[in-house]
Amino acid sequence: MNQRADLGVHYLLRGEYDRAVRAFLDVIREEPNDASAWSYYGISLAHIGRAAEAEAALARAIQLAPANGEAWFHLGVARSLREEWTDAASAYRRAVALAPDDMVAWHRLGVALAESGEEPSASVAFERALVLSRSIPADENDPTPRPPFDDHVEEAGAREGSREAKSWLDLSLSLLSLGDEDAAVAAYERAYTLDPTRAQNSLFRPMLRLLTAVNGGPELPEETYPASVRPRTRGSDGRPEIL
Repeated sequence: MNQRADLGVHYLLRGEYDRAVRAFLDVIREEPNDASAWSYYGISLAHIGRAAEAEAALARAIQLAPANGEAWFHLGVARSLREEWTDAASAYRRAVALAPDDMVAWHRLGVALAESGEEPSASVAFERALVLSRSIPADENDPTPRPPFDDHVEEAGAREGSREAKSWLDLSLSLLSLGDEDAAVAAYERAYTLDPTRAQNSLFRPMLRLLTAVNGGPELPEETYPASVRPRTRGSDGRPEIL
């Protein structure tokens, strides 16, 4: 995309969706067959509630480039914003079929499936996202692993690491709701390495503590917990109590 499109992405990242819409519309007027511009135009429209126009723009992006996983991903995000979870899951499925190593798309698919009541399938998607996260190599100049895909829709002005941390915190809470405490802790640990303050202030610890009180919680070695969730004491049954 051209410089105008780069400006549109800048507006999108900052949450200035009206400006993003205008920027991408300018690109489309100049390059009406630019599938990527149509895709970003569609997700920008979705964020300001222009649902029908967003669907039409994303359909155009897919028509121009059917194998463009990004367009299918944006379609999933647009439908998620309207809480049309079944349709969102359908779009995300196409996205991961086209880009099977896209960790964020797998994560989003898991959320959509969980919201649709398809817990077993959601668990599979979440586990795939977790496996992919562990295989992402760090850049030699930056030890923090990065996801292969940034959806450009999370939190205006936030640091990249904080946006990624939010994704992992969402994943940890979803996994807890599905009863997979071990994987939930692993996802939380990833969030903690990216943004300790955000992780410490999340709902994860109180939810895990509640599960511990009700069910005994996950029996994990103490060293597997970040300092913020490491068990300080143990109950009468020997299980960890999260402080």
